[in-house]
Amino acid sequence: EFELWGYGEIKTPVVEFTKNISEGVGKNWKDKLINFFDSDGSLVSLRTDMTIPIARFTAMRIKKNQLPARFCYFANSFRKSSGQKGEKREYNQAGLEFIGSSSHMCDAETLLILVKMLKKMIPDNFLIGLGSTEMLDLLCNWIDLTKQGEAFIKNELINKNYVALGNYLEKQNPLKKELFLKIIKPVKDLSVLENMINNTRSEELISGFSRFKKIFSVLCEAGYKEYFIANFGILRDFDYYTGIIYEVYSSNINSIIGSGGRYDKLIKKFGPDVPATGFALDIDLLHKSVKESAFVIDKKISRVFISSKNKDFLKIIDFAEVLRKENIAVELDYNESAGKTNFLRDKKVDFLIVIDKTFTGAEVTHISSGKTFMKELKYVKDFLLYGRNA
Repeated sequence: EFELWGYGEIKTPVVEFTKNISEGVGKNWKDKLINFFDSDGSLVSLRTDMTIPIARFTAMRIKKNQLPARFCYFANSFRKSSGQKGEKREYNQAGLEFIGSSSHMCDAETLLILVKMLKKMIPDNFLIGLGSTEMLDLLCNWIDLTKQGEAFIKNELINKNYVALGNYLEKQNPLKKELFLKIIKPVKDLSVLENMINNTRSEELISGFSRFKKIFSVLCEAGYKEYFIANFGILRDFDYYTGIIYEVYSSNINSIIGSGGRYDKLIKKFGPDVPATGFALDIDLLHKSVKESAFVIDKKISRVFISSKNKDFLKIIDFAEVLRKENIAVELDYNESAGKTNFLRDKKVDFLIVIDKTFTGAEVTHISSGKTFMKELKYVKDFLLYGRNA
């Protein structure tokens, strides 16, 4: 599934300098680092996840003209256990990172890939909770919390200690407590949540919810509404999340089996200011119900890059899905990168498809030869499969 959406596999070192891994992991996670001294006396650690190493790699190696970049991985990460019997230290993960765009469609793309993977692995047995660190920050501002109070609230949310959370809010702002607690509860009907947000009469919250709703609406319009639930109480103990954030739940597994979100400020800690979003799945928690074939990457017929003058992204996604069903790897353009021939050549793209405004025709360019063909959109699939005479 990763390759069909244009994601290429990346590998990073298992051992990193502790100071590099510590960026963005959060105070609680620093205690989970497995540390040791290198032969030269340097303090090093085993990686705790893949997002931070990939962020550092992007800052050091990826040039601006190579963005956006799509990476996927199948790797192990390591965390110190609490000492309880049977608690593991090594975690097998599969995930992806979309780097170089702040468009809400990039968040939607990663979530669509996640749903499609889970439908293959544990069909009808999962739910994705969708939250927003931006909305949580705005809610804390709305109830006039100090920095210390905000830190307390977030820590209790991470630990799922809702009794302590309620007691604290009762002391700090009893008038807004009930509405705050209702807003951070999981809600299936987005209109109910929207009414509660409107009742705050906060322009900042209403505006923030509008941004959240954009992503949720794309997922619903794509036909996956049943797999999502809004949950503004979601908060991870990694410090790097800045916007949309989510967790994956399964009815027969007690732990969270996957998580992800947007992290627009992490890469800046290592170099240039580059936005990004992504997720990771815990394969150890999934392996009983996952068919091994779900993770086999087959040889694909072609790699295509789709740009469109018609900005109906749901139509574009549907068209791309038609091609993917034929094992054609498709990468979608949200940043108008279509004119960057060298960019496409470096990504080993075979064909560039530019769809016209009417969504009936397309300009198909063979990247290596530079030749361009005008095709009716309904014949593009056959052209890619059977050759230039189709």
